[in-house]
Amino acid sequence: MSLRYGPGPWPRDAYQLPDDPPPPADGGPVMTSVVLDGIRTHHFGPGEDAAAVTAIADRLEALVEAAPSHESVVKLHRQLSGPDALSVVDDLLEELCRRKLPRDRLRLIGRHLAEHGSHRNTTKIGIALIGACGDERDRDLLMLLGTLEEFTLYAVVALLRTQRDRQRAVYELARRVEDWGRIHAVERLKGCDDPEIKGWLLREGFRNGVMNEYLAHIAATSGDLYSALLDSEVDEALLDGAGGILAALAVGGPAEDMTDYPEAVPCLGRYADLIDVREANLDRLSAVLAITGFLRDSDDGLNWADGDLVRLRDRYERILSQPRWAELVLALLADPSGEDFTSALWAASRLQLPMVPQILTRLQVEPLDAYAWDVVIRHASPDQARQVTALAERLLPLEELANGPGEHFGFGSDAAADQALESIVGGLDAFPGVGLPLIRVALVNRVTRIRRAALGALTAWGRHAVPDKAVEWVRAASAVEPHKETREEMIAFLSSRDR
Repeated sequence: MSLRYGPGPWPRDAYQLPDDPPPPADGGPVMTSVVLDGIRTHHFGPGEDAAAVTAIADRLEALVEAAPSHESVVKLHRQLSGPDALSVVDDLLEELCRRKLPRDRLRLIGRHLAEHGSHRNTTKIGIALIGACGDERDRDLLMLLGTLEEFTLYAVVALLRTQRDRQRAVYELARRVEDWGRIHAVERLKGCDDPEIKGWLLREGFRNGVMNEYLAHIAATSGDLYSALLDSEVDEALLDGAGGILAALAVGGPAEDMTDYPEAVPCLGRYADLIDVREANLDRLSAVLAITGFLRDSDDGLNWADGDLVRLRDRYERILSQPRWAELVLALLADPSGEDFTSALWAASRLQLPMVPQILTRLQVEPLDAYAWDVVIRHASPDQARQVTALAERLLPLEELANGPGEHFGFGSDAAADQALESIVGGLDAFPGVGLPLIRVALVNRVTRIRRAALGALTAWGRHAVPDKAVEWVRAASAVEPHKETREEMIAFLSSRDR
């Protein structure tokens, strides 16, 4: 991988681990072990498996006390592939330390498992053994394996334990990964004192493919954001990094947010000074929108000095009202094939700009753009809603979408048309009698959510707005509906019609 793609980050679809499960046939969401490890380490305890820890320690002790045979190593590999690594690794290392086993022998075993393991749990425990018993000789191996997001957490901890330049080693690996691996690595740069690393945290290091909110507070505090913005020469990358950090702090979420940032008030003031005179772009507009939304929704519970909230709110409202933002967004919406169309559409919704004609043009270019269908039907007037549904009837493969009923989850590469249909039907509640051909197809789609959305629209229309033929569609659908709750809702709808 490193020969083909360099040091990383590697393309997400460029590799597959040998024990990756196949995608679910029912289109269900895929919760990878990388995601599970990330969630468990941040929001839940990793769990414990005392019996597995004792059994693994016993086998390792037997291996280091005698010359290991091929058979014994194979048995160790099989044994380690069973228990979840996150549930055993910390306790295992403590147990091995208590037994005072020879470190050089454990290091060799760890390297063998890390280099030759064909199961992710085996490789993870091998990396952990290197971290406990290895040294600077293991840097290249740890960097290579750590570039795979699956192993970044374990490699980061091992680098911290084995390398003299701990911060630099973690920094090097952090730049090679993008998602949970980036989060695990940057969290271990908290409080760093290296100027280069601090600058990287502010410009790029907080960004990740999960949620920037996980790392924004670390970047703002460890990178010393306010001091950096006071510099007379704030470069474009720093300005955009500051906007991303402040936006993430404003949104809040899984980690510390704006209310936990001691320099929030002066930093927001300084950012306003800078953004007020810099060129407009979508990223900067997104930051201003997020910050303004936070200031609008906040109250005096922020523990800011009297007048700070009102002053900043007024300042950002004035910035947001500048015509340059609307001009930027409308210019981007004028290009239906532009790569920034979706981002511009998100901004247009929040700026309350006219967008329906532009979206209709976009959909003729990208008919399976589910987000565009969702936005257009929810911002349409009754006349425009009829235009939207007529366009959907022409552009979507309706015969193919009558592909159920079933219990498909509606995810995956083959579900784009289903998702587009769901977006439209989900917005028909407000338009009685509009989109009946789409309702008919949705009632026999393979995705339960879509069938329920169609039924929900008919229910919202009221008794007198639902034509008899639609009632018969529901009657026919109820006879074959596989989902118990949806079938009961269909029967209830029919009963209400019969009374």
